[in-house]
Amino acid sequence: MKFLSLIFAALVMTACSATSKNSSEKMIPENFFADKKGCFLLYNMKTGMYDKVIGDEECKTRYPACSTFKVPLAVMAFDAKVLKDENQVLKWDGRKDIRPEVNKDHNAKTWMSDSVVWFSQRITPKLGKKKFQKYLNDFDYGNKDISSGITTAWLNPPQKKGLQITAYEQVDFMKKLWMNQLPASERSMELTREITYLETSPNGFKLNGKTGSNFYDKERKINFGWFIAHIEKGDQEYIAVTNMSDLAPTDAGYGGPRAKQITKDILKSEGLW
Repeated sequence: MKFLSLIFAALVMTACSATSKNSSEKMIPENFFADKKGCFLLYNMKTGMYDKVIGDEECKTRYPACSTFKVPLAVMAFDAKVLKDENQVLKWDGRKDIRPEVNKDHNAKTWMSDSVVWFSQRITPKLGKKKFQKYLNDFDYGNKDISSGITTAWLNPPQKKGLQITAYEQVDFMKKLWMNQLPASERSMELTREITYLETSPNGFKLNGKTGSNFYDKERKINFGWFIAHIEKGDQEYIAVTNMSDLAPTDAGYGGPRAKQITKDILKSEGLW
């Protein structure tokens, strides 16, 4: 009996240990990244510390910037006066995209909200390769590599060479943008913050951010997605960054909106939405 009691006690201790571990890791990656790999970072702007990290190694892996690059590109465009303000309109050239919302004239606000690739591709040639590269170097943005082309470098699929960045580097860029610490005019950073506003949650959290989507395959079934965000309410202020990659073909849709939803789900679980 004494032997059985010892075994029972050991089993109880093991179960308690497992329960304790699960409690301390209440939001394991599988809760949010089922059937995919990914990472999430929540940086507290007030304490200067990370309040949550999911998938640390994945967060250290560089991926194409995709349409999240519109955020630093907006700073460059406003700073260099390529765009005068958020209302400046660029005319659509008539070439049709598969997304109908893209096929029209756009200003800087709708460039960001509708994620208009052709708008970005008008800006970079006006900056010129030399100035474009200098901004990337000065911003210390990802791998700073635009050797594959100044109108496509950030759009290449994950397995190809291009302008790539880690989740941690995305956080660093967003911190500098919200703290006016980029080597650009304060007005350019202010305008960029304005055009990245998305929504305010029912509980009063203001969300600014940008999605980014890409694909591992020509059939566009294996998706990659980013969401970079700034969240603020009263004296609470955070930077959140999520990326995700499908592990198999799926019809779940573009990766960027899915990364955004993962972010919002995690924020809700943390009481920040």
